Amino acid sequence: MRFKLQTDYALQALTFMACKAGGNCTTDEIAAYFQISAAHLGRVIRRLQRYGFVKAIRGRRGGVRLAKDPQSFTVGEVVNRLEEGAEPLDDMVGLQGSSPDTEFRLRAVVRRGHGAFLNYLEKVAFSELAADGLPPAPAPRVQPVVVQEAKPPVRPTVVVGVPVGHSIHHHHHHSVPTHHHVPTPAPIMRPLGPGL
Repeated sequence: MRFKLQTDYALQALTFMACKAGGNCTTDEIAAYFQISAAHLGRVIRRLQRYGFVKAIRGRRGGVRLAKDPQSFTVGEVVNRLEEGAEPLDDMVGLQGSSPDTEFRLRAVVRRGHGAFLNYLEKVAFSELAADGLPPAPAPRVQPVVVQEAKPPVRPTVVVGVPVGHSIHHHHHHSVPTHHHVPTPAPIMRPLGPGL
């Protein structure tokens, strides 16, 4: 049987509180210990409050704690409340195409196993889960490192005679004739004196 995620979170949170022996703890503390979503866990704990498994303590030293003695309620009781209406064979793979008689027998066998499983959980009190205290916190989950292929460095284009970093400007020069025409100076006219 596969539990819903909220059921998994609820069992972890209740076990943590049972190990605290009546002491207060916070949602963030529980989420950090199990490395789960604090926001999702908060919604689960509020649901456990409505069912009477957990109570909230207000104040600076407040938090949440078990509302019952951990010996007075069982894992099966919590599972039945949170998994209410769940069927173990809603989407059982492998029954498509089988005969009605085979499908009926398979479902009957699995339902009996499911019932035996829940009956066993009804005998496991949370005090039993907390008997040895909290185990060491799980090792931090290592995020996979994505290694990107290094791109070759782009080398700057160097033009001989031009320093790196300076742009090359193309100036448009007007053509200059090879031979310059030098104009002949005009003759100097002098006034004629007497006797000339």
